[in-house]
Amino acid sequence: MVTRRILIIDDAAILREPLAASLRLAGYESLCASDGKEALLLLRSSKPDLILLDLAMPRMDGLTFLRRLRSDPACSETPVILLTASSDKKHVLEAAKLKVQGYVLKTAFSLQQLLERVEKLTPAHEPHTSPVGPWLHGVSSVSVDSARPSTEPAQITAVSPAPADPVESGSAGQSFEIPQLLTTEQCVQRAEKALQTKTLSGVVMQVLSLAASPRGDASQLISLIARDPMLSARVLKAANTSTYASSRGVVTTIPDAVRNIGSETVRNIAAAMGIFNALPETTADGFNPIRCWQHSFAVARLCEQLTTATSPEDGGVAYLVGLCHDLGEIMLRSTFAAEYRQILDVQARTGRRRDEVEREMLGMNHNDLVVTILRCLGLPDTIRVPIETFYSVGPGKPLGSGAPALAKVLRIANLYANGLLMASSGSARVFPLTPAECRAATGQEAPVPPEGEQFRCEVLSLTGTLARLSAQEETELMKPMYQRQRAQLWIARDPAFSAFDPVAAALGSLTEADIHDRLPIEDREWTEHCGVVVIAKSSVTEGFGGAEIAKSLALRARGPIPVLWLVAKIEPTSKPFTPAPQALPVTLDQLADFVKALAPQRG
Repeated sequence: MVTRRILIIDDAAILREPLAASLRLAGYESLCASDGKEALLLLRSSKPDLILLDLAMPRMDGLTFLRRLRSDPACSETPVILLTASSDKKHVLEAAKLKVQGYVLKTAFSLQQLLERVEKLTPAHEPHTSPVGPWLHGVSSVSVDSARPSTEPAQITAVSPAPADPVESGSAGQSFEIPQLLTTEQCVQRAEKALQTKTLSGVVMQVLSLAASPRGDASQLISLIARDPMLSARVLKAANTSTYASSRGVVTTIPDAVRNIGSETVRNIAAAMGIFNALPETTADGFNPIRCWQHSFAVARLCEQLTTATSPEDGGVAYLVGLCHDLGEIMLRSTFAAEYRQILDVQARTGRRRDEVEREMLGMNHNDLVVTILRCLGLPDTIRVPIETFYSVGPGKPLGSGAPALAKVLRIANLYANGLLMASSGSARVFPLTPAECRAATGQEAPVPPEGEQFRCEVLSLTGTLARLSAQEETELMKPMYQRQRAQLWIARDPAFSAFDPVAAALGSLTEADIHDRLPIEDREWTEHCGVVVIAKSSVTEGFGGAEIAKSLALRARGPIPVLWLVAKIEPTSKPFTPAPQALPVTLDQLADFVKALAPQRG
């Protein structure tokens, strides 16, 4: 029996990805798109047998996509089920004119009923027998109205995101044999081959060595860069961008650049260009690495800023540590693009940790690949060792007291860059930091964070200069990860956490956020806000526990409100609370989905 193909079009990854995985487990082939434009590109190469379509999406909404779909003779009869949070009667009637086969409210749907409707609309598909419930664990308030759309908008009482990194192997009791695609030796050989013609130039290596040396000076830097005409030209181009340009006029020489923007900035630009050019180009069917580079530049700037506050002489090395820390991710998603897609698919099928799946399928994981690349590039030990230490325990775990200082700086810079939405993907995770962690890395319990919007503009400008994008590519790839929402959010953060907080930074980047060390205690405070996020050390922390949240919610006179309760540790309790606590870390996609749910509560 031919496998039927289902296309899911929804900008909410927290619903889209689990649903796609559930459909695969049920025997379907599933494709995903985050908006109408992306879906139209998919339709050029793959015609689906059924489309699950959201209405409210950025760039191209569901109704616009439907009109384009029906105008194409090849897709004019493709079945479509609306999967949406909207119950607007006007939209329902308009969609009905465009021949949709069903309407499903996200606020009221059961996965089993949805699959039954999918089977009815794809009758040639062999009936499935796989239970699929666990894949939507944590996607709250979801059931299907299979008869007709509701005319009453549902109230949102709480949002509990799905776990970011499930650890159980298998799903619904099924076993799945993970294929081995490459051995460790084959991976190393492929990485080395990809880097053979992309090694760092002699000039760039000397720039890196100069940055790592306390004896380097501006005159040496000028002399080095002047030896490489292409590097000189690109440094001058970057120095004349809006990010670095000054009132002194056009920069025409490297000495001018050093005088205008400083030797440290010129050194950073030269090093970034050398590293950028050393990596293999992305293949046509692979991952576009621009987001990864944006993240690397953001981490590099933060590493430098956090280090120079207490150790100015180490700023150059710190910048390079941040710049090079993500080379393994870029290599994995470009040189190993085909294998990477299969790894993600197996991870979705099994629920296993990604690093475990990588090791079984490739013989090595992302962390091992980072070490291989750093050694192939021949980076100085002062740059390589902190990165290797950072990955030796994983980004989500604290480093031991004996770890290099720059490894500790890299850890918190990496997290805070994610919090500023300068991450490689929406699956990037954030969690709050303790004052002790910040003090161990920077000497300060609450380092001064950068101004978010100005910081992002600087990073985007440098990325655009290095990548040499077309105007269309630059417009597309320079867009922010998420559209900022017009809503007011109350953040109740446990004082045990530092004010240098990646979670609060992410929420503040997504919407207007007020940070407090307590829950709202009167109706006026609730009235001024349309959602609350609680961040605590544990689910029983005094002032931030389930009973306190329930008591605070009872003070709101206007009815239910979205609540996200994030805790570092979930303690057992005899009484369940609503909302249930969500274990940290949390992904950016989960935070963005929560913030989007605030919109219906405004006003």
